[in-house]
Amino acid sequence: MKKLFHLFAVLASLVIFATITHFAFAVQKKEARVTQIIKDVHLLPSGASPRPASVNDSVSTGTAVRTGIDSRTELTFTDQTLTRLGANSIFSFREGGKDFDLASGAMLISVPKESGTTKVKVGAATAAVTGFTAMFEHHAKGWNKFIVLHGKGKISFAGIPTEPCELHTGQMVVWPLHPTRCPDILNVDLSKLLQGKLVSGFSGKLPELDLILIDIEDQKTSPPPGGFTDPTNIDTLDQAGAVRPTPPPIRTGSPPNF
Repeated sequence: MKKLFHLFAVLASLVIFATITHFAFAVQKKEARVTQIIKDVHLLPSGASPRPASVNDSVSTGTAVRTGIDSRTELTFTDQTLTRLGANSIFSFREGGKDFDLASGAMLISVPKESGTTKVKVGAATAAVTGFTAMFEHHAKGWNKFIVLHGKGKISFAGIPTEPCELHTGQMVVWPLHPTRCPDILNVDLSKLLQGKLVSGFSGKLPELDLILIDIEDQKTSPPPGGFTDPTNIDTLDQAGAVRPTPPPIRTGSPPNF
């Protein structure tokens, strides 16, 4: 009986430990940490007043992050997912830290491949991506963008009953406020994107930068037919701190200068 009782006690302890560990991990998984702040950044907790953000602040489900004019911030999640916001942006995430929402502005996200699929809502569109680095831009009354710097993803649009658009490294889609079809998939020069503030305007190195540099060399040796699409104003809010709709991209036969 003593041995049986001891066995039950050990099993009960293991169950309790596993439950506590799972709960703690689940709680931690839903949080991000502010790792960089440039100028004006505020946290917007649900049901509470906005407050200035500080480095190492925890950001949990239900709390949005807002950047001001010419401001930027970086969040790092438990699984090492990295999120960078440009100026005049509002961002939040939902249960489990796997569903992101860019309410306005510009954002860069880098997600480890082992973290599984991440969904990003950008207005009427939802992107589903796995193991990637990507940029998003959302204007409520203008054009919106999704660019894959490395990896692959799919994007679908509310009210459009078609298969999702599938993008790979170095590809972009641009769509208006009310798209009626899946936008054309365009090729962009990755080397130009690395000059933007969402990459160069932070002190840390992008997790997938070495892979992106390899992709850039591949683009140089094997450029896509027809050249690249000019992503001028790819990140208007981040680059200039201006609130204005972004014009549609202009196709060019050579890489853009911006």
